[in-house]
Order: sequence, then structure tokens, then C-alpha cells
Amino acid sequence: MPAGCETKAGRDIAGEPIMSKDDFILKAEGIYKSYRMGSTEVEVLKGVDLGVRKGEFVAIVGASGSGKSTLLHILGALDVPDKGVVAFTGRDLSRYSSGELNRFRSKMVGFVFQFYHLLDELSVLENVFLPTMVSKGIFGWLSCRRWARNRAGELLEQLGLGERANHKPYQLSGGERQRVAIGRALMNEPSVLLADEPTGNLDSATGNGILETFKELNRAGQTIVMVSHDERVARRAGRIVTLTDGKICRG
Repeated sequence: MPAGCETKAGRDIAGEPIMSKDDFILKAEGIYKSYRMGSTEVEVLKGVDLGVRKGEFVAIVGASGSGKSTLLHILGALDVPDKGVVAFTGRDLSRYSSGELNRFRSKMVGFVFQFYHLLDELSVLENVFLPTMVSKGIFGWLSCRRWARNRAGELLEQLGLGERANHKPYQLSGGERQRVAIGRALMNEPSVLLADEPTGNLDSATGNGILETFKELNRAGQTIVMVSHDERVARRAGRIVTLTDGKICRG
């Protein structure tokens, strides 16, 4: 692997060793979040505590409006809480510099969304290696583009899409597009995969295939946090956390 292309397996964004499997890789404590809608302030999260251990597959389940997507975005540093702490391998994300936060989002977490967010002007292969390309300067990309193409090709083979590498996303089925999105999320070998309603736009059979892909990734050691409104989907995870009206349900 060319210099500058590798991710530091087992280390956090500052290069420090990741905690043992008995500790939390992601931990949220006392998370509050509100949004203003006109003259009304809507409380979305009301003191959420959640810990995720390395190698876990956790499902956060709740009705629409319960705050589960907001919590996922805060865990992935796409949003910030009004109050509370999110720590990755024991380090508070609020203490990260802007550069460290960018590297955290691009290398330590991978995101899978309900609506894929693929670029139709790019091939399937290009969509998968895009996270590596955009994280490098022009000279950095030139030095590792061969590795990136090979890595993307291997991911597509793993996801059963090797023969689709040169297709455009609009030529694929919904399930195939979601698997491309999973490949893109895995491109930089993230410590945690965050999935927001990954089967919500798919029929039940296709959705089951995506969930089986997640199970296979988790069996290989990938840490996954998934949100869903569907308890049947959530039951495919190793642990279920229920969010109701912005709070974790206990017992």
C-alpha cells in the first residue's frame, strides 16, 4: 500500500491506540439537542446516554421523530449536541481540531444513508473510491490511485458487484445501489459504520439482503450502529436500543 494511503488500523485519529474490546469505541453521555422551528423550540434529544463497544452491531429503533437519526449524526460528528459529550476511543470529539474532525469523518466512521447519495456521472467503481480521492491532495491521489482502484474493486467483489464496476448507478437496482453505498462507506476502512435507515427505501427481500451483508461485516469484526423505525430490522442486530421522545427507554 503506498505511503499516505493506509489507515491506521487499531488507532484513533490522533494515532493513539484504540481501547480494548471491553471498553467503548463510541460513547455518548448526557446528549441534548434542540432545533428552532419558527417561534417554537423542539427538543429532539433529552439526555441520551449510549455506549458502543468495538465489534458490536447496535440497532437504535424508534418511531419517526424520536431523535434516532439526530443521535446517529451526532455520533458521526455530522452534528453537534447542545449539551453532553461524545467520545471516540475515550477522547471527547469537542476537543478535536477542525482538521481532526474532518479526518474522523473520512477515516474513522463510514456513513450509509437511506437514499444512497451516489453520483450518477461517475461509475460504480469511481463512487466507491471517491472518499479516498477527495481526502487527498492532487499529488497524494496520484501516489495512491492504483491502490484505491484495487481496494474499491475488492470491495465490489466482496459485495457481489464485481461485474457492475463500470456501470453507472442509475443502471443498478435499489439493492445494488445500496451495496455500492456500503462499499463507499468501507473504502477508508472505518472503525465504525453508521447506517441511517439503510433498508428504508427497499422492498423486504432486498432489505434482508442488505441486513445479511451487515451481519457478514459484523462477523468479520466491523462495528456497526444502525437506526431504523422497524423493529423487525432492528432484531437483526446484536443489541437493540429503543429511543422514545428523545430518551433511551430503560427496562
